[in-house]
Amino acid sequence: MQRVIVIEDEVGVREDVTDALKEAGYAVTTASNGRDGLAAILADPPDLVICDRMMPVMSGDDVLAAMRRERPDFAKLPFIFLTALTDARDRYGVGDLSPTIYLGKPIDHRDLLRLVRDILAVMPARS
Repeated sequence: MQRVIVIEDEVGVREDVTDALKEAGYAVTTASNGRDGLAAILADPPDLVICDRMMPVMSGDDVLAAMRRERPDFAKLPFIFLTALTDARDRYGVGDLSPTIYLGKPIDHRDLLRLVRDILAVMPARS
């Protein structure tokens, strides 16, 4: 079973995304802030990360930068930013981090599931 971590501080969004992923057959781990999310990624690497950008304790930008810095072997680990920061300047601001996809909120769960499926279809499972 492919594993996804959802890092999102908004409880409703985190629960909705988690429920949709579980219903689609994915194993899901969650974190409510970037620090806990990064710890979960490093402790038990998932097949894909879905992460908010603006969170308390540690931003999504910092999660992705630290993940890539601390684990260079995660350079190709798929990372989806799910964020309310949808301005082109916001997207450009994380271009050097090379997220796999940058999605604006609110997101249609069917679109998210299609993207997750398509991304994971070309990636070998980590487990």
